[in-house]
Amino acid sequence: MTFAGAFCVFLAALTVQGVGTAPPNVVLLSVDTLRADYLGCYGHEFNSSPNIDAFAKQGLLFEDCVCEVPLTNPSFGAMLSSLYPRMTGTTKNGIRMPKSVPLMPEIFKAAGYQTWCVQSNWTLKGRLSGLSRGFDVYRDDFNRKRWGFVKGERDGENVTDTALEILRQRDSTKPFFFWVHYSDPHAPYEFHKQFNPRGKRPLPIIRRDRVRAKYDSEVAYADFHIGRFLEALPRDNTIVLFVADHGESLYEHDYLGHGRRIYQTMLHIPLIIRAAGIEPGRARTPVCVLDIAPTLLAMAGLLPAEGMLGRNMLSKGSALPSTRFVETYGGAVPKLPGIRTILRDAGPQRHGVIHDGWKLIRGSGPELYYLPEDPNETKDLAEEHPERVKELTDLIDKWHAQCPRSQAAAAHLNEDDVQALKSLGYLE
Repeated sequence: MTFAGAFCVFLAALTVQGVGTAPPNVVLLSVDTLRADYLGCYGHEFNSSPNIDAFAKQGLLFEDCVCEVPLTNPSFGAMLSSLYPRMTGTTKNGIRMPKSVPLMPEIFKAAGYQTWCVQSNWTLKGRLSGLSRGFDVYRDDFNRKRWGFVKGERDGENVTDTALEILRQRDSTKPFFFWVHYSDPHAPYEFHKQFNPRGKRPLPIIRRDRVRAKYDSEVAYADFHIGRFLEALPRDNTIVLFVADHGESLYEHDYLGHGRRIYQTMLHIPLIIRAAGIEPGRARTPVCVLDIAPTLLAMAGLLPAEGMLGRNMLSKGSALPSTRFVETYGGAVPKLPGIRTILRDAGPQRHGVIHDGWKLIRGSGPELYYLPEDPNETKDLAEEHPERVKELTDLIDKWHAQCPRSQAAAAHLNEDDVQALKSLGYLE
């Protein structure tokens, strides 16, 4: 951590110590690969998320939240640092967060919080991601295989059981910051017979429909165990922020998966905050993953680290900017050192901007969509609105200049890492 970052953490600790009331507990509750539109509270037609939906009724739901990069490690790196992945160099899975970048958990720890994390995705193992800094407990001790050969996650039941074990052992005289991450909706999708929101058996024959039914089942399975965790949390003086790292394309735009394109199916994520003093409801304010750390720190009476770019989503003093920049670099850094260096340092495969409802995607060619009227991005308006394409292109070019790309070190991948990343679809 830089001197400036350390000094900011010190100031943050003083801020909490000066607050008259007891500091709140803070929970970052996240789900991997969860599309917003597959939750009932975001309009899904099937009952896949009763517990999350009930939680949403108790909190403030943000209708328009996007991630900056639709990959797990880059997205959570942005969430904890409030910096674009391009600025920290963590643009792919398999690249470690530089130690010089202050992270939100470090600020909570410096302020006297107990800091815990229960992980479930292989790419977030501390030695690979560098995101374990600031945690007293970082439980990434899983080695689960699905169907005997797919390695790479801790299932929802185990996540909740581990989280409840930590809660039982906590020091009730001190506040805690707790990051709990579920990975069940991540491919390969598993069908859980007890969790079948679509109610149809056997599974559909058409591959697209079968994949979507399995994904629904995974969401419902995760929702059940998330409900168990929420039930066990102390309700008094506890802030809970629910979010996903990115979404998933389920054959929209003839694509299955995430990480290599930047359509809304992969970028639009749920974000819900429940806390005392927050009136339940829905917010149309455009927000993004960068805003999460400054918001949670502000709610706990703490200052953000120097250089954090996000805004407090709940601040009434100033409007949040409606311009959001997105990009993707694709997959993970491969095993071979020479190729790893080349791909680590390569530019984005696609990048884009969302501004006042308009979205421009640059990569194979400019694509322009007006999301309020075309949320599924089915009608490319680039040829009809060249002036809008130029306006948004200028915004992207200005952003590139203001947020230059940095480099970070690729983590060492052992054979287990290679197998896990292959099974998760990040290595070919």
